Amino acid sequence: MADEFSTAWESFFRATRRARGRAVGPLEGSSLTLAQYQLLEALQTAERLPVSELAASAGVAPPTATRMLDALVREGVVARTPCEDDRRVVRVALTEGGRDAVATAGRQVAERRARVRDQLSPEEQAQAAALLRRLTAVLEDEL
Repeated sequence: MADEFSTAWESFFRATRRARGRAVGPLEGSSLTLAQYQLLEALQTAERLPVSELAASAGVAPPTATRMLDALVREGVVARTPCEDDRRVVRVALTEGGRDAVATAGRQVAERRARVRDQLSPEEQAQAAALLRRLTAVLEDEL
């Protein structure tokens, strides 16, 4: 059983890496890549967030988030604002165009997720949801 799990685990993560690798360009109809969308996704519900929170939310290191944000500032998607209370903190906000880009990218991500979900029966969807939640909890405990 352990070997079967290991084989399935590796197959799933290889497929995930391949899918992410194919998603390096902008999402259809958006100027954002999947990685950029994931970095900015939290700004859909918050006016402004520190770089560290965006990085944590996207699961990337703060230096990686900073490099990505450099490009997004140049493209006019986000604006940075130094924190008045702590000069080490930089907050990021979406520009008007950035809000549109994140909304468009979000719709594309939701459509992709729905296409995958719809290939599963309702019972498989429920099983997958439960297993994914459980695996997330196990992985978080391991970190």
